Amino acid sequence: MQLDGLSAAWFHPNTDKSQRFLASAYDSVEAVLDNLAIVRLARREEGGDLRGRLTSNEEDLLRAALTFAGAGIDSALKQLIRDTLAALLPVNKEAASKFQTHAEARLAHEQASRFLARYLTSGDPRGALIDDYVYELTGSSLQSAEQVQKVAGALGVTDAKLRKRIGELKLLFVARNEIVHELDLKAPEKPGDRHRRIRSIGKTKEMAHHGLETAQQIINSVAKTLGSPGPHGKAEA
Repeated sequence: MQLDGLSAAWFHPNTDKSQRFLASAYDSVEAVLDNLAIVRLARREEGGDLRGRLTSNEEDLLRAALTFAGAGIDSALKQLIRDTLAALLPVNKEAASKFQTHAEARLAHEQASRFLARYLTSGDPRGALIDDYVYELTGSSLQSAEQVQKVAGALGVTDAKLRKRIGELKLLFVARNEIVHELDLKAPEKPGDRHRRIRSIGKTKEMAHHGLETAQQIINSVAKTLGSPGPHGKAEA
């Protein structure tokens, strides 16, 4: 049941909090899987056959693992934006370009005069605009691959392999949203069908690990851009 480890974390003061959030999420997912192993061991010791379908309680633990993974990605990446965006703008052309696009959109908005007045009357107009951009990126949950792609772009992540990996988060987020918004309920199509979606242990572990590892790689990418000296321990430590 053990969850595979994550890539070594690249340390930087600005990414430390988001790294801690991700480590906590990893620990939570691993703890759920450990509990699942204990439940299944107890069932086997009571004479149960583990080769068939999972019990409802066991399936709920898998649902919890996916929910925790999605929540961990959300909290870690939003904290990463809050703590690093301002520092990235002077050193990353992609991040600066996305920020300029945001500024242009604000000034082209039908309420541009109101936005401009707020920026100009603040003690720090540029800082106020950055705060506005951060709020736009973090104001709602990051629970789709498209939202994570937007965040990655804002953080200046351009690596093609990592961006492809982010696109593959769709499976995790679809499952997470089915669980959170629909309780995994579905209409049975024939007699004997379960009324809730089912997932295998292996597939659940794969989706959860893929999501957490992708978040780790995004954090590492930002840390490297900001001048991290190198890996500093394991994310799950």
